[in-house]
Amino acid sequence: MTQEIDEVARTARKKPRKTSRRVKPVSVMALCATAGLFLGFGLGALMDSVLPITALGLLAGVATGYYFDRKNNIPYTRRKS
Repeated sequence: MTQEIDEVARTARKKPRKTSRRVKPVSVMALCATAGLFLGFGLGALMDSVLPITALGLLAGVATGYYFDRKNNIPYTRRKS
């Protein structure tokens, strides 16, 4: 009986949640380019044409990273101070 009361008392006294801070968006260009490079290298090895398929994979990864960065408003220029 007292254990049930203690559990109810603990849940009633929850600490107030901290307000979440706004997280700055981070560029995913390098991640996508690397994934495209490795994907292209693996597929190129399977298809017996490593260099062209690796280049296509890298290009596709860079295009995907650029798309996601534009969608998240990531600037590629330095801010003027």
